[in-house]
Amino acid sequence: MSLGSRRELELKLELTQAELQRVRSHPALGVLSTGEPVTRTLRSIYFDTPDHRLRAHGISVRVRSDGNGWRQTVKTGTAVAKGVSNPVEVEDAIERPLPDLRLIGDHRVRRKVEKAVDAKSLEPVFETVVERTTRQLHSAEGEVELALDEGVVRAGSAQDALCEAELELKSGRPECLLHTATELFAATPLRLATSSKAERGYGLALADAKDHFEPLRAEPPRLNPGHTCGEALGFIVQSAVAQIAANRQSVMESEDSAAAHQLRIGLRRLRSALAAFRPLADTPALREFEGHARTLARNVGELRDADVLIEDIFAPVAALMQEGEGAARVRAALLAHRAGARERVRSALGGEQWSVLQLHFALWPRMLDEAGDLDAPVTKLARSALKKRWRKVAESGRRLEELTVEERHAMRKALKTLRYTAEFFASLYPPRKTRPFIKQIRNLQEVFGYLNDVAAAKRLDAICHDACAESREAQRAAGFVLGWHSAQAARAWKSAHKGWKKLEGLHRFWA
Repeated sequence: MSLGSRRELELKLELTQAELQRVRSHPALGVLSTGEPVTRTLRSIYFDTPDHRLRAHGISVRVRSDGNGWRQTVKTGTAVAKGVSNPVEVEDAIERPLPDLRLIGDHRVRRKVEKAVDAKSLEPVFETVVERTTRQLHSAEGEVELALDEGVVRAGSAQDALCEAELELKSGRPECLLHTATELFAATPLRLATSSKAERGYGLALADAKDHFEPLRAEPPRLNPGHTCGEALGFIVQSAVAQIAANRQSVMESEDSAAAHQLRIGLRRLRSALAAFRPLADTPALREFEGHARTLARNVGELRDADVLIEDIFAPVAALMQEGEGAARVRAALLAHRAGARERVRSALGGEQWSVLQLHFALWPRMLDEAGDLDAPVTKLARSALKKRWRKVAESGRRLEELTVEERHAMRKALKTLRYTAEFFASLYPPRKTRPFIKQIRNLQEVFGYLNDVAAAKRLDAICHDACAESREAQRAAGFVLGWHSAQAARAWKSAHKGWKKLEGLHRFWA
């Protein structure tokens, strides 16, 4: 049942426990209060996607219990600026402590939330438990609600104390809020809150994922025709190594699914770079370097595949299934599967494999001393590397109808290698020629990526069998997910033909 939407105007202040007690006994409350204070214990669970898309869009989704059932609250525009919060809030009654975006009564808010979530699954990120005492305050200028909160915010095993006051304007002009706050708080130095409870919770949940631990996207190097092959290889490998190191740290310190994705991309970019320069730089040491990167990429790929099963295979279909034990059991099995994959990947990233790869990161420039002649201009090598990568893709593209599932997978990998190679050398050519080509490679790569994900999704049966073999509901839910994606894959395969024809028709900018 929808309880409607409204725009809040709140003033938030941070308090010590002594200050909280002082406010509770403030003489002005006896004059301003209407009715008796109400004290309740509130438990609020905040949800987001694994890559925190709601947070990025200034949205919070929480479910709250005050002992009399659950309510879902969605807020947009949640930032707190100098103690002032002015979000749009939509509240709905729900039966279980799980969000249901379909219940959001405000259509504009629902569309905004659904667009931000983009079919990703919602998972609990943190929770707050507070004892809240509310008072209704009245003056000639309007009505204000005073809430005094004391409790904790928890994220995993970490927790932090909460002690704050909120003044919310219920009716009247903003001056009512100002004057009421002045009367209650101005006699002592006050501290305007710089973050909402949601921001406090995210800060705690991501305490180990500081800015320099956040997922890092690739930064293609800026090359010019005057660069030698040795210089170009150095720039490209340095770019890949920076991406790998940053995302390795993010995987170790956070549960952000984007980190594993970007780490695997970094490892693939490194391997693609070494392969592109192999005609001039082919030594046992460099081959060993590439081999260690490949081994680590396989381990990281296990975690990335587990993320894909949850976010791209299960989540888009979950909303279409009827609520019940089956979908919940499947989701629990997938979460457990991902937790195991994350543990194994962290072990690899904290063990000997990573140590050896780090040594190669440090020493690889010295390996080039024995790598042959890298003093030639990079332009000639760029052209031959791009021709070679294109030839590999074209061989598969021109017999697209005949490709087996394994050959489609091979074409997907060839498209990725072509794209990375094109990005490595794009700065050597006019952007008006490179951008359309790289964009279309990316589009086609996404189609083949989805087709590969659907083929790999057959693991869902095995995961569910291991975790909940006795549950027929779970088996039916898993079958529904796989059947839905099989139908989608058939349509995607048609778009793959169109995408290939478009790519084949574009000018090869290196020709």
